[in-house]
Amino acid sequence: MNPVLRLHELGQSVWLDYIRRDLLESGQLSRLIAAGEVRGITSNPTIFEHAIAKTDLYTEDIRRMAQAGRSAEQIMDALTLADIRHATDQFRPVYESSDGGDGFVSIEVSPTLARNSTETLEEARRLWSAVNRPNVMVKIPATAQGIPAIEQAIAEGININITLIFSLDRYGEVIEAYLRGLERRVEQGASVDHVASVASFFVSRVDSTIDARLDALLREEGPRAERAAALRGKAAVANAKLAYAQFQAAFAAERFDRLRRSGARVQRPLWASTSTKDPAYPDTYYVENLIGPDTVDTLPLATLEAFRDHGRAELTIGTDLSLSQAQLAALETLGISMAQVTDHLEKEGVDKFAASHEALLESIRGKAEKLRAEIGGLAEAVQARLREATEARVAKRLWVGDPALWTARAQGSEAVQSRLGWLRLPDEMETQIGELSAAVEEIRKGGFERAILLGMGGSSLAAEVMRKTFPDREGIELEVLDSTDPQTVSKATRRASPGVTLTLAVSKSGSTAEVEALLSHFWERAVKKEGERAGASFVAITDPGTPLESTARQRGFRAVIPGPVDVGGRYSALSVFGLMPALLLGLDVHALLQGAGRMAEACRAEELDWNPGIFLGAVLAAAAAASRDKVTLLADPPFAEFGIWAEQLMAESSGKSGHGLIPVVGEPPPEAGGYGSDRLLVYLRVGGELDVRVQGWAREGTPLVVLECRKGEAGLGAEFFRWEVAVAVACHFLGLNAFDQPDVQSAKDRAGKLVKALRAGKPLKLPEKIWHAKGSALFGHASAMARPPASSTLPEVMKWLGDWVRDGEVLALLLYSDPDPALERAVLVARAAFRDRRGAPILMGWGPRYLHSTGQLLKGGPDKFVSLIVTADAESDVEIPGWKITFGQFEKAQAVGDLQALLARRRRAFGLHLSSRADVLKVVRALGGS
Repeated sequence: MNPVLRLHELGQSVWLDYIRRDLLESGQLSRLIAAGEVRGITSNPTIFEHAIAKTDLYTEDIRRMAQAGRSAEQIMDALTLADIRHATDQFRPVYESSDGGDGFVSIEVSPTLARNSTETLEEARRLWSAVNRPNVMVKIPATAQGIPAIEQAIAEGININITLIFSLDRYGEVIEAYLRGLERRVEQGASVDHVASVASFFVSRVDSTIDARLDALLREEGPRAERAAALRGKAAVANAKLAYAQFQAAFAAERFDRLRRSGARVQRPLWASTSTKDPAYPDTYYVENLIGPDTVDTLPLATLEAFRDHGRAELTIGTDLSLSQAQLAALETLGISMAQVTDHLEKEGVDKFAASHEALLESIRGKAEKLRAEIGGLAEAVQARLREATEARVAKRLWVGDPALWTARAQGSEAVQSRLGWLRLPDEMETQIGELSAAVEEIRKGGFERAILLGMGGSSLAAEVMRKTFPDREGIELEVLDSTDPQTVSKATRRASPGVTLTLAVSKSGSTAEVEALLSHFWERAVKKEGERAGASFVAITDPGTPLESTARQRGFRAVIPGPVDVGGRYSALSVFGLMPALLLGLDVHALLQGAGRMAEACRAEELDWNPGIFLGAVLAAAAAASRDKVTLLADPPFAEFGIWAEQLMAESSGKSGHGLIPVVGEPPPEAGGYGSDRLLVYLRVGGELDVRVQGWAREGTPLVVLECRKGEAGLGAEFFRWEVAVAVACHFLGLNAFDQPDVQSAKDRAGKLVKALRAGKPLKLPEKIWHAKGSALFGHASAMARPPASSTLPEVMKWLGDWVRDGEVLALLLYSDPDPALERAVLVARAAFRDRRGAPILMGWGPRYLHSTGQLLKGGPDKFVSLIVTADAESDVEIPGWKITFGQFEKAQAVGDLQALLARRRRAFGLHLSSRADVLKVVRALGGS
């Protein structure tokens, strides 16, 4: 039998003498609880000092609170309370199943108050109220000044763990304080059945001190040395055994029987400091010698593991009492006074804990000062936003779905409420995982080796992020096709072998034109190859009642997976639109949702500097108000692709009414000092690879937000949810509706009319041509100012266009082309060179993907963009079955429709059409100055 479980059978509860954030969040503690090994937990200032000051587990929380203006004392208190609450919640089932007899978590009154009764009691009351859990115990040191506070706290019904007990005399005072406190409650007519207390008797420290004195005698040699050798390692166990006898006598007496009849519980002795300090003793020495009923033993993890492995669980605490008395008496004959030793240990224990407390504060103070500096001059504005959000009860209103956070119009309220289902996805989607997993298993059994996802924007970007973030998962190879470029379509078609490639048609609305065109193409191909069996190679993911659902059912698709109607596309990453591709890729979707769920719980906090989503939203809004609206995302390699999803979330949610956050994603970072005064840096820190560089930018004065991200699916799920909350809250601060996209439809409508004209055999109606030469033509503004000299070469035209970008503005480079490696490399070089030369970023968009990502921002956001839409004649084109046009024509219609929409909004926008795809590379290089 497991020796640890045997201890419980013998009446001894094992508590863990260790607490740390990773223990609580990794599942390690919950597994120990589920196994029945651990029934409580203790903490002290030294444990918290090591956990908070010497790891990065708490860095993000310290950073957030420091930047919100909290002091080191407030930060330490908040961190401690958070861990204690988390632990008490995990132990709550133990507390309830034991009828309040176990499952306790201890929190320490500041040891700096140990010699002040009044302040100790006040702090005990505060901690009891702040944790607000029935299974918390407040730790009060057993000093002379602590005894009155203990009695009064018990009388008030507060659970107390009396700590730092070394002497039998002091233990007698502790028992007396407990009994008097209970008696006072009974006299007042108050209940005592829920009041719990333990008396923590420290063990190994007694031997450490006495053995050192015995060792001094050993060095003298002679008869005293022989007696000293026989007493090494005996005093601590003897002292504890006599304390247990004292406990039995006190709680077997008539005085306690009267209290017991009122429901009172015994105050169990707790053996603390039971890890072996002297390597000469067995590592389970103190555990094995102090086993008995109605006791608690607090074990560090290493001691718990050692006892599980080779410990002996037998009743030992009540044996050899006469020998124990003789051993302590023998120490006195050697000139070693137990009274002096225990007095010294009590004072030393208080002083050591106080020193740890002060060291922890100093460490937090230094770390907080450094972290506070990262946000630079935005600190006061962020703090003002947080105060504003606190007064407006933003956290509570977010979770109850109050539409007034985003719209003051009654007619807009229903539309907002119908888009807040994403808040519930971490919980709700867990119930659908089984059904989705079964569908994926059937797909595997069907022999599918690859899958191609046809989707745009919110229907494809989360899948693309997951595909690129976790390329090593053992799932089905997935390709995301979110382009109508004929060359890109042709490449994807060649890779999609019939019979072994599953096609996913993904569209929330079920009427996305790009998805319709792509589905027509792949469906006709499948029918030619597989005939009536073609439908078995297709899956549709769409909202109920859409045209895509009808098409899928008519054609006999393998599956039609309904999406949530109360979740908008850009907020759908944690719905079936993200989870089905994740399952195909072989990702751990439970971990993805659990990470999102933990973040969701954190984002409920009404203390907003403790709320990661609202805090980030406050920073984004404060930066935008300070004209630092270029939100530049940087990430360590594991999350390098996250930005393409966050880009759409920010741009489409906030880019309207002349305002908006301008995401800068994928831009090669400069050296320190290379960013302008319009930037906010957001760094997703996973492995710390960029630490040195980002700290350099912060020192140069660029405000920096560092988000500590976990690796793996749980970390990605958490970031999806954090950013959804942050952007929604930022939009609230900016007075914008985060859930509409009023200017997206204008480009769709214009492109739709152009496609209809093309299908009728009519040519495209283009904006005015303002420059042309050698097969190239520039379309745009009709004013004379907007015309480059007629004799200009293409590089000169690109320089002319770049000169339109003023300080604080952005060049939007929108390429309708296949993003082959050479072109992608040229884009990176051009972006870096343009920024370094002009001090302005290039917002990069691949058409038509950007229409569903940054398209709303370019038309409805601030007038800070000069947009260049680049198209080129296709070298070989692909017919769209049933459409009477090609993908090349469709692509050009989309580009022209978007240009028309931009010009209709009086935006500085230009369309450049080239006769050759090779010239696209020349344009990009020209923008970079090469």
